[in-house]
Amino acid sequence: MTRSQRIATDVFASLLAHKQRTVLMMLGVAAGVGVLSAAIVISQGAEERIMGLVEKHGLDMLMVRAGGEVQVFAPQSDRGLATLVESDARAIEDEIPGTELVSVVQNQRGITVVHEDRSVTTRAFGVDADWLEIRRWGTAEGEFISETDMAAMARVVMLGAKVAGALFPEGGAVGRTVRVNNDPYTVKGVFIEMGTDAAGIDDWDDRIVVPFTTSSRRLLNRPYLEQIVIRVADARRVPETAERVRNLLRVRHGVAPGEQDDFFVREPEDIENAALETASTLSALSMAVAITALLAGGMVIMNLMLAAVSQRSHEIGLRRAIGARASDVGRQFLLESLFVALGGGLLGVTAGIVVAAGLAAAGAASSRVTWVPFAIALVSCTLVGLVFGLYPARKAARLDPAATLRQRAA
Repeated sequence: MTRSQRIATDVFASLLAHKQRTVLMMLGVAAGVGVLSAAIVISQGAEERIMGLVEKHGLDMLMVRAGGEVQVFAPQSDRGLATLVESDARAIEDEIPGTELVSVVQNQRGITVVHEDRSVTTRAFGVDADWLEIRRWGTAEGEFISETDMAAMARVVMLGAKVAGALFPEGGAVGRTVRVNNDPYTVKGVFIEMGTDAAGIDDWDDRIVVPFTTSSRRLLNRPYLEQIVIRVADARRVPETAERVRNLLRVRHGVAPGEQDDFFVREPEDIENAALETASTLSALSMAVAITALLAGGMVIMNLMLAAVSQRSHEIGLRRAIGARASDVGRQFLLESLFVALGGGLLGVTAGIVVAAGLAAAGAASSRVTWVPFAIALVSCTLVGLVFGLYPARKAARLDPAATLRQRAA
């Protein structure tokens, strides 16, 4: 048996002989690696989910919001700003090349929808017939608002999946009559389930949609808009088109040079950046907690290894007396630290992935497992084992064998 093989055998024999201490050292590292792995898996899942939601928004879609304040995601309350009107949308459609489709949008929260003994309070939108195609939504039942509905100011309504489920749990909503703010509307269709926006806040399934002419002259009875949504024919020209929209609206609204716009043009890049920034902040906080826990696990290893050096001083003296070199003793203790850290890392990364998957199954987070958490766990555990095991290993290697044997004999 070679010297290296004997040292490896002694390492495993020592770890097995002191199971309680070994387990305690492994748990310290496992806690840190578990948090680190869960954070990585959840952040990867969040990024994947965000990119999917950004795709839902449409990479060729511009949105103009009323008000100069930057509003990347949906405002959390109705703001009642009267800075956008229908003629702004028609001017964009007529005067800016490359705008393939344009739709006006009105919306208001707190709209009551009733069917028989069931009722919901939801958010109502008034839109053009092109809105569905611009937003790339779909219908699960029925059909979307038509130009005929627009021309007739028809009392027809599209139901979000959540609204339809609450009012018609048995299904069959299309063709039925509901009362929207106490006026009768015929259900023309039900949207497919869409989930939430990229921020995870605005529930796209909790809404109803009516023709814009109906909302502006009947349901909401006001001319101003909350949004204008635009599909650009060439996605590569989105930034250029957005700047043209800004210039046109500045002229139409009489915004002088240096003055703040009374509107905000949101581009697809704005959504991606804002959503990823939120996810990155949460990920950074999780990483900070994980690294702290990992360092704490390393301190546990170092302290227990130092205690082990003191307890095993006689063993070290005997090994030195029968021919073991100081470097052999140091290598043994360093390998013990390394193997404990790697074992704790394996336990931790498994636990972290299981926790992340459990949170995803419960709907509390998204998760995506790749090789990244395993690679980071391997590297971090190797570093922890070597860095925090180095001092105990050096202390063990420097013990005077004669002194330790005399001390034991005394």
